[in-house]
Amino acid sequence: MIPKKIVIIGGGPGGYVAAIRAAQLGAKPILVEKDRVGGTCLNQGCIPTKALLHDAAILRSLKGSPVFRAFTCEASGLLEPMMGRKNKVVEELVHGVEILLESHRVTIKKGRADLFSPNQVILLDGEERKEVLEADAIILAPGSTSKSIPNIAPDGKRIITSEEALEMTRVPRELVIIGGGYIGMELATLFNTLGSKVTIVEVLENILSGLEGELIRNLRRFLERDGIKIFTQSSMEEVRYGEDELKLTVKTPQGIQEIHAEKLLMAVGRGPFLDLSFPKAGIETSPKGIKVNPRMETTCPNIYAIGDATGGIMLAHVAMEQGVVAAENAMGMDQEMKDKLIPLCIFTHPEVASIGATEKEAKAKEEIKIGRFPFRSNPKAVISGETDGLMKVIASRENNEILGIHIIGPEASVLISIGSTMIGSKLKDFTRFIQAHPTIPEALKEACLDVDGLAIHLPKPLRPPKSA
Repeated sequence: MIPKKIVIIGGGPGGYVAAIRAAQLGAKPILVEKDRVGGTCLNQGCIPTKALLHDAAILRSLKGSPVFRAFTCEASGLLEPMMGRKNKVVEELVHGVEILLESHRVTIKKGRADLFSPNQVILLDGEERKEVLEADAIILAPGSTSKSIPNIAPDGKRIITSEEALEMTRVPRELVIIGGGYIGMELATLFNTLGSKVTIVEVLENILSGLEGELIRNLRRFLERDGIKIFTQSSMEEVRYGEDELKLTVKTPQGIQEIHAEKLLMAVGRGPFLDLSFPKAGIETSPKGIKVNPRMETTCPNIYAIGDATGGIMLAHVAMEQGVVAAENAMGMDQEMKDKLIPLCIFTHPEVASIGATEKEAKAKEEIKIGRFPFRSNPKAVISGETDGLMKVIASRENNEILGIHIIGPEASVLISIGSTMIGSKLKDFTRFIQAHPTIPEALKEACLDVDGLAIHLPKPLRPPKSA
């Protein structure tokens, strides 16, 4: 039997996972990537940012330690070696993905790809045709690109995007960030730790719009306590170049603010990359992205699309799952991308993580009850000196089903994986599990107990007022 030829355009998290899954099912995949495998996430996004934030967290821990803070050095001189270690991490992981693809006999072709017909992909060298690839099925994973705002164009030097920010070797004196989404907030945490005077300008009512409101109120309080200025419901009105700084005019609810900055970072989000010849294959698109159904099929039956380009939630772990679904359907299976609950993590300080319904969303549907547990009452958090934040569990008053779990504090990104297994379960199914001591997950059990006022390590007079 001749193996199916599946061509995947884009080697990011969704694309390379789709290629490997197709190979596991007996296909002969060809992965076309114009740059390096791993896409934005591995090369210019998730991975390099988290590598730098990891080092920044170590520095913050040392500076906050009564034992070791005397041994900390000048933070501004650390960025260059941090960038060097970040580059090594990225190189190691890129090489790891290349080995994975090679081990599954995935053919990798370097170059820019475009659609030529419903069954053909053209490989380009510049604007010249290099090769036409015949395909039984095509999976589109072209990814996303940075958004911009009118009249403020990045120049790569003073006005930068996250890509330039992740290559800087000198800490800017003042850094103004336009955008209070996860990219802007994580980079604000990084450069604030390294000594920059950081200001955030967000046009919406609050930072990290859409997340659990109580968490975001707490995060904002912690960030402002650490010296980060945050202007919400605000807009950048004017950018003027000075001799060695930018002069910025910001419109805020309190009036016009004049701000000076060495660097202006554009972090207003990302949009789907749609620079492909979709009409040649009969594929429908909109400014929001490539139109797909739950099987990740486009309007052309044998062409699938996954990841950021489809305009959904732009997260690597979502793209990976979509890649599996697309590959399996391309190989004749019948799979759908269900409306699964998706864990969200923001690697600020403290970390924020969330899954399931927010308090506002849950209240709109039914009567609820809420449990909270502060990290200041968790022994492991006290030991590590990371006592900011809380656990919040939302449950149905009618049937005790867990509806949402929201965390701000240490190890939130790890704890949310436990939370992913709890959504839809009954409270008692978790409160009877024995948690190791002393550990952070004890706080999650205590928050579940507190839903019914049964937390063991929460002094009764200090318990926050219940919401219903």
